[in-house]
Amino acid sequence: MNLHVLFAIFKRNFLSYFSSATGYVFICVFVLLTAFAAFWPEEFFNSNLANLDQLNTYLPWILLIFIPAITMSVWAEERQEGTDELLLTIPASDLDVVLGKYLAALAIYTVALGFSLLSVYNLSLLGSLDYGLIQANYVGYWLVGAAMLAVGMVASFLTNNLTVAFILGLAFNAPLVFTSSADVIISNVAAALNRADRFENFGMVLEGMSIGHHFEDFGRGLVTLSGAAYFLSIIFVMLYLSMVLIGRRHWSGGRDNESMGLHYLARALSLFCVAIGINLILARLDWRLDLSSEKLNSLSPSTSTLIAGLKPERPVYIEAYISPRVPENYVQTRLNLIFLLREVDKSGGNNVVLRMHNTIPFSVEAKSAEDQFGIFPRQVESSTRGSHQLDQIYLGVAFTCGLQKVIVPFFDRGLPAEYEIVRSIATVSEEKRKRIGVLTTDARLFGGMDFSTFQQTPNQKVIDELQKQFDVVQVDSSSPISPDFDALVAVQPSSMGPEQLDNFVAAVRSGIPTAIFEDPFPMFDGRVPASSQQRQRPGGPMASMMGGGGPPPPKGDIQKLWDLLEVTVPSRDIIMQKYNPHPRLKAYPDLFVFVGPATDGWKPFDNKSSVTNKLQEILFLSPGEVHQKTKPSLDITPLITTTSRTSTIDYDTLRANMNQVFTGAVGVPLVRTQREYVLAAQIRGKPKAENLPMADEQADNKSAEDNKSAEDTPFIPFGDIPSNDKPEPKKAADDKAADAKKSDGMNVIVVSDIDLLYGEFFMIREQGLDKTSQFRDLDLDNVSFVLNIIDELADEDRFLEIRNRKRKHHKLDKLEEQVQEAETAVEDKRKELSTKIAKAKREGEQKLEEKRRDLSQKLALNDQDVLGMIQDLQNEIEIEQERFSAKISRFEREGEQEVDKIQTETALKIRQIQDKHRMQAIILPTIPPLILALFVFVVRRLRETEGVSRRRMKH
Repeated sequence: MNLHVLFAIFKRNFLSYFSSATGYVFICVFVLLTAFAAFWPEEFFNSNLANLDQLNTYLPWILLIFIPAITMSVWAEERQEGTDELLLTIPASDLDVVLGKYLAALAIYTVALGFSLLSVYNLSLLGSLDYGLIQANYVGYWLVGAAMLAVGMVASFLTNNLTVAFILGLAFNAPLVFTSSADVIISNVAAALNRADRFENFGMVLEGMSIGHHFEDFGRGLVTLSGAAYFLSIIFVMLYLSMVLIGRRHWSGGRDNESMGLHYLARALSLFCVAIGINLILARLDWRLDLSSEKLNSLSPSTSTLIAGLKPERPVYIEAYISPRVPENYVQTRLNLIFLLREVDKSGGNNVVLRMHNTIPFSVEAKSAEDQFGIFPRQVESSTRGSHQLDQIYLGVAFTCGLQKVIVPFFDRGLPAEYEIVRSIATVSEEKRKRIGVLTTDARLFGGMDFSTFQQTPNQKVIDELQKQFDVVQVDSSSPISPDFDALVAVQPSSMGPEQLDNFVAAVRSGIPTAIFEDPFPMFDGRVPASSQQRQRPGGPMASMMGGGGPPPPKGDIQKLWDLLEVTVPSRDIIMQKYNPHPRLKAYPDLFVFVGPATDGWKPFDNKSSVTNKLQEILFLSPGEVHQKTKPSLDITPLITTTSRTSTIDYDTLRANMNQVFTGAVGVPLVRTQREYVLAAQIRGKPKAENLPMADEQADNKSAEDNKSAEDTPFIPFGDIPSNDKPEPKKAADDKAADAKKSDGMNVIVVSDIDLLYGEFFMIREQGLDKTSQFRDLDLDNVSFVLNIIDELADEDRFLEIRNRKRKHHKLDKLEEQVQEAETAVEDKRKELSTKIAKAKREGEQKLEEKRRDLSQKLALNDQDVLGMIQDLQNEIEIEQERFSAKISRFEREGEQEVDKIQTETALKIRQIQDKHRMQAIILPTIPPLILALFVFVVRRLRETEGVSRRRMKH
């Protein structure tokens, strides 16, 4: 290889492209198209992500036009002008010529790609960028262009006509681009021909050979060995074909023409087969480098550690039933699930066996999924080109190991896939699960027959979630609670009867780790009595309405529990907080207590606790307070704390003013406290002797021995008293470890809200929030907080890091600030109008009330002289009532019109803001190449006229 000649050819082709304004115009068109693809689609603003996802989708189609414009002149122009013979007479091999021209074309494309970086600069003006993700994107762009350039060069070597070279370059590259949609196209054709069963995998095979398929990883921030090998294979094969085409002058037209043609055809096919083999081998190795700054595509270290710890004698089998085609809003979910399963399979080696089944309804795979694992298709709604449709898709995975089995029937958009996969693997690989006891209270977390409605009710979502990991047992505390639980969960223990509550207090005192959720105002489930209220009558609300069911069952003395834990949990005070970090939710009442994100002056979460150190934001609904007593002997650690912008409202006051509280009306009686409240706390240590409740025998007999000072009585944990009849059985090692932990004293976490446990938060977490929803900015950690509590108490810390890990996508936060300012104006105007209407109502009602009181006083006189005035006063009241109603109706109508007007103006303003940034992002990147084109044009014109007389120039 002669590098001097190669560089000379490279320099000649590269400079010739930029020596005229035409080259810059082509670059300007390329930059314009890329900017248009990146910023013009509505998905860019709807997704609110600071990335180039839209450009990733359209770039292969843009290059399908731009690449042939570069390669058409590589050799066709040489042959057209007759300079090819001169070029072939220089002392250079065919490889030098081909490489020189290819590198020149690649350099031209690289310059064009460099100009498109101005779009990245515009993107940085809208939000914070993940520069690692952008780097991976541009590596992919460069490889895609390099591969298509090599294909286009082959087309240029086949003709001496520039137009034909352009058309051939487009035609040769088209299959690589169009096969990205082969699966959809072939499946639709097969469905029309009723041959879907025969062509099911053919479309997927073709799609796997496309440029778009191999670019997907680069678009997600990954640089993969298999992807790079695919593009490099295309380059090597196509450059070899170019060498064959340029070298055919040596053997074409002679007697060896046919034999040499077959010879080179066989060599090209052999090289093609070698390239396929190398790609298949490297695809199995599949080395990946995650360049994204948030490591969006990498397994966490905890995941790798857990998988590495699997026992070879107990391999885990993963059966994944995944639809080959899903709606657009589930495409990313499907890809993430497939990627994570493959990463886990790769990390697990022989300890993890993955079987992935392309599953469509009514297929053999679908029947297997339903019969063996109870995995059924989920009906999801999608929108395509304005039309709505329902699709049946599979995204279910079954994990088995021996007799253990865990099923995740559907991976919805919001479900943390890595956590679910790893937790399921760890759970099935264990021979024995840890045991969690959930106490029976009026909260009714377990399903069953509801005799108040005579309907079968399912388990609450929290029970289904815990059963994926633990052996969950319903515990009736009517009898002493067994110490064989790794942790207990008590939801609204104030609703227990006296005997049940005493047994529960004894279990807490014995050292069983316990999670307590107590709520002064349950919002989601009206059947659960508040801390200060009586229990419902037997038979439920229906029996109470009919006057039957008997009196309400008695409640135990919850104060015994708080005395034991040395805390005060007010039963009637509900906390309200005037803090809402979400402008779209400004209309929500102060009963919605948002905790987080942290600010410089407010630390809402305890950063030292594994329960809360990774949390970002939690939403409490009408919570209470956990207040420690003065100088407690126990170690009481606040886990979650409100801001100081707080008030309290009494239970009865809240019930009487519910509508006013939820509409934000003024005049609701609140107690402005302006202090921070603890909403959750962890309590550890051995209880003081004076806080230990006396046994029933002591209270009844009142003997001298029973009345001895509690300090003189040794504390014996519940359940550890040896029997006199039988020797104590020898315990296993894990039981001894559990007993040793319990002997250290109590370990209790108290949370002042039970609404955290209900299904709404679990559904939000599973399904994710649609980008058009007003809740789309919420990224709540309610479910993670609840599960962290159970893991902490059960000494199950393996999943804390994985569960709390958040793959943070960078958003258009700078643009969002401008949009939020416009939306806040609407909310402020609505509140102003609501206050105006409420004030008018109060004034009108006061006037009517005064007239009614005047009428009542006159009626009480029963005087014949005033009887004639009474009718006039009544008529006046009716007229005033009509005026009042008309005035309020007018205010409401005018208010609605005003709000509609503001909403329209705000929508227009938001559109103007988006259009401004869109036009800026599209137009600005085209200015530099246009300026260069103008400069080159002027310089060339000046050089053409240099030394020419003015007389000749005029003619």
